[in-house]
Amino acid sequence: MAEELRRYIKKLLPTVEGLECIIISDRDGVQLVEAHGSSVPNAALKPPFLGTFSIASEQASKLGLGKNRGIISYYSGHQVVQFNHSPLVVTFVAQVDANTGLIYSLEEDMREAVSDLKAAVTVP
Repeated sequence: MAEELRRYIKKLLPTVEGLECIIISDRDGVQLVEAHGSSVPNAALKPPFLGTFSIASEQASKLGLGKNRGIISYYSGHQVVQFNHSPLVVTFVAQVDANTGLIYSLEEDMREAVSDLKAAVTVP
């Protein structure tokens, strides 16, 4: 299951120019599946970076606008687009000038793609 998912996300990388990495992790930032090129920042691959999404998303959900589904962050050289597929988090790391809308449009594809993995890690 994980190898098939890794192949799938590896095929997604070239569909958006500047997309450098796709990571599927648990809410604590532990990577379950990833595909990336050579130019992704090392910090973006570490659990402390990936795990902060869950905290930020939880806080954003308290703003009275409903449950937070995703967060887009811009840094000097990269952008990070993260989606909540609880208990999983899907993280896209791209160059700062990559088309954010195209990355965002991959969410529905990823929702379907991670459904089996999500079921496997969900405690009944």
